[in-house]
Amino acid sequence: MRRSSPLEFIVVLLALGLLIALSMFVGFQLGQRTAGGTNVITLQAAQASTSAPVSVIRMEARQAPAEPTNSPVPTSTPAPTSTPAPTSTPAPTSTPAPTSTPAPTSTPAPTSTPTSIPTPIPPEVFTGTGSRVLALTVPMISRIYLGHEGRSNFAVLAYDEQDERELLVNEIGYYAGHRYLPAGTYDLEINADGPWLIRVTPLAWDEAARNALEGQGDDIRGWFTPAVSRQTYHFTHQGGSNFAVFLRCDTDDDLLVNAIGNVDSEHMVVFGRASRCFWDITADGAWTITPR
Repeated sequence: MRRSSPLEFIVVLLALGLLIALSMFVGFQLGQRTAGGTNVITLQAAQASTSAPVSVIRMEARQAPAEPTNSPVPTSTPAPTSTPAPTSTPAPTSTPAPTSTPAPTSTPAPTSTPTSIPTPIPPEVFTGTGSRVLALTVPMISRIYLGHEGRSNFAVLAYDEQDERELLVNEIGYYAGHRYLPAGTYDLEINADGPWLIRVTPLAWDEAARNALEGQGDDIRGWFTPAVSRQTYHFTHQGGSNFAVFLRCDTDDDLLVNAIGNVDSEHMVVFGRASRCFWDITADGAWTITPR
């Protein structure tokens, strides 16, 4: 019978150590799955091709106590955030009661305003003796005074820029009266045997002219603003020659009276939409114009 060599003995010991380590590892794993109990591991090793008795190793292993699992560290609970205190709601302000709206007042109808005339221009005065031709510029409609102290014919003709002529006066001997000329440039042809005077004055406002009037000889009265659209007027004349009355407005002209000698009559005067008018009277005696 052969004796085992030391090398074989060392190999056997290493194999046994590995088996022991393996059994311990298996026991550890089983111990974690089951509680308590013992495992018996029997190891037998036969000696290779020898008659050496078989060594039997009986090993009792206890299950290693299970390692406690790591308990999760409790997470810190966040401190509750402070809830802001509710802000105080301002009490509603009292709404003022609506003020009463005053009832609209009626707007008075606009009164007719007379058409304004520029600042009066100082009158121009011309004098002479005998027959003459006078250049004359009239800036606006004007009242022309004509005077003559002689014993023969006194006649004045006005020639305008269109060579139209207007007979202003044609009398014998002494004369004093008023005529009118529209704005423009004129040549006045004066026929006289004595001294004469011509005075040119822009026609002024005379609101009294829409009421009762009286005068002597030729005259011009106005401007005035008509108070109504039409009205009855009474006309009188005491003389031996022609008596003619024109109403001249900014809309048109109207011949109201044209008679010889004494006159006592009534006529309807229509102003219509005129905003300003004046009277143009031709007479050789005393006359009156009176609204009814």
